Amino acid sequence: MRRRLAFEGHNPTLGDVVGQTYVLAYTENVEPLVAALEKEKLNPTVLRAVYSEEEQTYSRTVRTFMSHLSAWQRASQDKGFTLICEADFVPCQGLGSFPTFWPPDEPLAWGYMYQGSPRILALIGPERYLRGHAAPLVAYVVSPQVAKLLCDCFESGMQGRDPQEFFPFDGGLQWAAMGRGCKAFISPTHYGEHGGKANPEHGVQGVRRAGEHRADTLAGPLYFLPQYCEGSRLQYWYTRVRERLLAFARLASGRWIERAGSYPYDLRARLEMMAVGLRRLLR
Repeated sequence: MRRRLAFEGHNPTLGDVVGQTYVLAYTENVEPLVAALEKEKLNPTVLRAVYSEEEQTYSRTVRTFMSHLSAWQRASQDKGFTLICEADFVPCQGLGSFPTFWPPDEPLAWGYMYQGSPRILALIGPERYLRGHAAPLVAYVVSPQVAKLLCDCFESGMQGRDPQEFFPFDGGLQWAAMGRGCKAFISPTHYGEHGGKANPEHGVQGVRRAGEHRADTLAGPLYFLPQYCEGSRLQYWYTRVRERLLAFARLASGRWIERAGSYPYDLRARLEMMAVGLRRLLR
């Protein structure tokens, strides 16, 4: 029987704390995603982006940033935690019953339910919460306080920037939020999958793996096949095996751990974080 982190058996579930979900979309068909979130009783609302003629000339990454801003502005006025996910998120079955993986009584804590190339900074408290870093904003949970500070991050991030230029905002967003007191946590396994194909802008800019990222280990079966599978279960299982192997390689090369000056980085701390990373992949 696998060893569980303390919070997995004692924390409230996502269904207990999430008051509303915002699905960010443009022209995508999100009916399967919305149906899954409704089944999990996570109260989804679709926010479809509408761009002016000028905004349509903006970089795709900047327009994505604007979509998240729209959700943050709403979430900052909402009660409880808000789940925000992009149109290509594919949730795991039972999502609403999965445990919260951040300290739910900390107003500036927020959580990545899906993580691209996740890194761990520290194990926090007796519950051993995974204080971590991830870039993609495919699916995450914020409090009203965090949402308000993320709006501030948008304003500072876009200041003096040409919106028509490529801007990988998600890679630096967490560090900007940390500078405002926010603390990000990652789930012990992915609560869903990034189902879409990579943004072509990433490939043009020479981003590693052309910006493609998938879950290395899932908390449960998915509600539906991701878009990248194009209906093929063979492609799905190939992706699962490939991503698990890549994650083992990241763990072995030390890229699972990110050094943060405010947390212990002695041998004992590193070994414990490595052990958590290994258990994550063996689930």
